[in-house]
Amino acid sequence: MEGSLPQELLDVFERSNVADLVTLDRHGRPMAWTVSPAFDSRAICVEVPAVPGEHDAQVALLFAEEAPRPMVLVQGIAKRGEAALRVRPERVYVWQRADLDAEPELYDSHVEEVRSAHNAEPEVGHPPPEGGPVAWDERLDELGTTHARAVLAFVGPDAFPFAVSVPVRADRAAGVVRIGADPVGAPIESGVACLCAADLRVRGDLEEERGGWTLRPHAMVAATEG
Repeated sequence: MEGSLPQELLDVFERSNVADLVTLDRHGRPMAWTVSPAFDSRAICVEVPAVPGEHDAQVALLFAEEAPRPMVLVQGIAKRGEAALRVRPERVYVWQRADLDAEPELYDSHVEEVRSAHNAEPEVGHPPPEGGPVAWDERLDELGTTHARAVLAFVGPDAFPFAVSVPVRADRAAGVVRIGADPVGAPIESGVACLCAADLRVRGDLEEERGGWTLRPHAMVAATEG
C-alpha cells in the first residue's frame, strides 16, 4: 500500500503508542490483545509484540482514538519474527471523527481508495455461534460503568478479523453484554466474538436481538491465553 495512504493516516500510526491486535486461533476464533505498536514508515508496516499462542497470518489492528481524531482499522498479513509481528496493511478502514454512524473510507491494496467501504473479497464464512451456558463473571459488571467502551472483535465474511470500539453495557439479568452501536461499514454477523476492555477479555457468542447486538459470554480469557 506504499504511496496510497494519506499523511493523516500515517500520522495516526506514527503517534499511536497503544493499539488493539486481533488474531485468529486455530479454530478461526478471534482474540483481541492490547499492544504497543511501532510504525516503520519506510516499509509501510506496523510492528507489534508477539502474543501467546499459534495464530493465523491474517490479523487486524485497531487504532481507536477519541473524537475528533479518526478511528482506524488495519487488516493485514502478519509475519512472525523472534519477538514481534510485522503487519503489512492490506485494507485500512477510517471512521472520520470516530463517528460510527458515518460511512468509513476504505484504502485497499488492490485499488487506491474506495469511498463506499465495500469489500469485494469473496466470502468464505466464519465460525458460527458456539452455544452453551452463559458464564457470567462479576468483572463484566464493570462494562458500562468503569469501562464505557470496549473493543469488539469478530470475523468478517472474508475470514479476516475485524474490530471496532463500541459503547457497551452489562445486563446481568439477561446474561448478556449489550453493544450500544451498529457501526456503519462493519460486517457484523452472528458468530464467535471477543470483547476487550483494559485487562478484561471475554469470549462469547455475538447475537442479534431486537435490532441490536449482544455478546453472550462463555469464557473470560487471561492475558496468557490464545
